[in-house]
Amino acid sequence: MGACPIFAQITIKGKVVDKETNMPIDNVSVYISNSSSGTRTDATGNFILTTRATGQFELILSIMGYDIKNVPINSNEPLHFLNIVLSTKSNDLPEVVMRTYIKNGWKVWGKIFLNQFIGTTPLSTDCKILNPEVIHFQFKKMDSVLIAFANETILIQNKKLGYLLHYDLGEFRYDFLNNRIFFQGYPLFEALKNSDTKKVFNKRAEIYKGSVMHFMRSLFTNTLKENNFEIRRLVKTINLGGQNIIIDGATNYDISKPTKFELTSDKLSADSIAYGESQNTAGVFFKNYLQVTYLNKKAPYYYNRNYNTSNQDIVSEITLIKKTPLFVYSNGTYYEPTNLLLSGYWSWSEKIGYLLPFDYIPPSK
Repeated sequence: MGACPIFAQITIKGKVVDKETNMPIDNVSVYISNSSSGTRTDATGNFILTTRATGQFELILSIMGYDIKNVPINSNEPLHFLNIVLSTKSNDLPEVVMRTYIKNGWKVWGKIFLNQFIGTTPLSTDCKILNPEVIHFQFKKMDSVLIAFANETILIQNKKLGYLLHYDLGEFRYDFLNNRIFFQGYPLFEALKNSDTKKVFNKRAEIYKGSVMHFMRSLFTNTLKENNFEIRRLVKTINLGGQNIIIDGATNYDISKPTKFELTSDKLSADSIAYGESQNTAGVFFKNYLQVTYLNKKAPYYYNRNYNTSNQDIVSEITLIKKTPLFVYSNGTYYEPTNLLLSGYWSWSEKIGYLLPFDYIPPSK
């Protein structure tokens, strides 16, 4: 499977207090976003968290009645004792939201939310939101955009992958006109009871193969070929008024109009689009799109059927929306996630139902 990431443990220490009273806050959830590393503050507001995170990552602090705190951490810099201040929420939901969110929203929009957030893979049928009542919805008719938000941590049980996700939702937007989904949040992975079975381990390994995490780790270690990935440059054009206009993730266009796809290169090496930024960080930059093919797993029948494709291999496309470098870390995470737009297979598979923590280590064989 090629090179796997090696994680060195680091320890983060700190104290959490109330902004107004300066009193310590106990039982605050303190965790590294998108990992299985988490703890809680004690009666004096102190915490000690050991993690295998590397590069730049997010330390999240969450407790009912307070705004979520996001503290950027860089493991390449000295780690000092953290004094963290939390601000109380004036309301669980802002007044403007209280006036406009849809009553009985889950009944109206719950199925669409589940399809776009959890996913539509067979695995998703065993992935269950335990507290859907904390999720609220707005629908902007002018833009045809569905927005979801939650005033509490969303609890998601994924039996087949053996995790209970504690998910603090930052943003969810589904654009019906352009068929684009964007959601961002802070997940903490907790192992379910009896999750240390061969069946669960095999399912995690299966999901990992060909995933974005697998690709990013292969890109970082310059082992795309060894890990069965191929990348090629891809240009998409649309004919508007007799002119062929090149489109990318930053272009607004009518998706109902025919789009032309043209591969403009043979297979590329990782170092043709990536460069060393630091010991634990690689910069990635390319123009237009990249077509990414994973050769060691076949696209499932239900994906080809639902998306009317006939691909045998797993084929995805990526583009940089902000047209600036993407920074990739050795564990497969990348910054900033809003810069990367996924199309093709990954736009279908990279949902919560297939999510693995960035400290996941695949089997060596």
